[in-house]
Order: sequence, then C-alpha cells, then structure tokens
Amino acid sequence: MVHKAVLPLPLYSKGRGEDKKWNLLSLNVFRNLHHYSKNKVKQDYADVVRPWVQTLPKFKTLTPSYKLYFKGNRKKDLDNYTFPAHKFIMDVLVEEGIVEDDNYDYVTKITTEFGGIEEDNCILIEITGELLEPK
Repeated sequence: MVHKAVLPLPLYSKGRGEDKKWNLLSLNVFRNLHHYSKNKVKQDYADVVRPWVQTLPKFKTLTPSYKLYFKGNRKKDLDNYTFPAHKFIMDVLVEEGIVEDDNYDYVTKITTEFGGIEEDNCILIEITGELLEPK
C-alpha cells in the first residue's frame, strides 16, 4: 500500500513584525542559519508533518518518493529543496515510532523528481515499504 500526502515545503522567516518575510528553505540557506533558527525551522515543520505521520502504520523498512512542485518559473536545484523536507520528515517518522531509525537499514531507497509549476510550493510524498509485523 502507498501512503501519500501533499505537504508544504519548509519555510524560514526573515525580519520581524510587519517586515517579516517567509522564504523557501533550501540546503544552502539551512547550512548558514544560526543553530537556534535551524532548530526552530525543524520544529515548526515537524508540527506540520506530525498529524499525517501519526496516521501511518509502523514500517520495518520504507522507501520515500518525493515529487516537488514550485511556485514560479525560476529553475531550482531539487537536492537543495529535497534535503530539508526529507530530513525533517524522517526525523518525525523516527520520533513517532513509525520506523526504528532513518539509516540505510530502514530507509532503503529515496527518489526525487520535479512535479511541475503550481500555485504554492509543495511536496508530494509517497511512502511504500515492508510493514512491521505486530508482536
């Protein structure tokens, strides 16, 4: 069975108050954020992802597949935008006990593709894998 969700891509904010602007989070931006900001972005995205993750069965192994949709015609590097979403989603899967760990023994394959231009930046995630047998 394939478990699907359409989720927004992670965002980070710049500025304060009325000048605050939200931008798409990429690896290039994430690596330069202050550790406090990195944790804030991760926790905010976990809050978005967690309700869907809690509906999933427990997996022995899994294979996530991502399809990224971007707003606007500006060309983007898929790896830069897949990294934060994948990392944050896998961390929530482990925290919620859906999969034991997110190393290669449990996450056996990852695929990413460009989905097209849409009104909003989002990611379609499809998870397949071997379900954990109930004890």
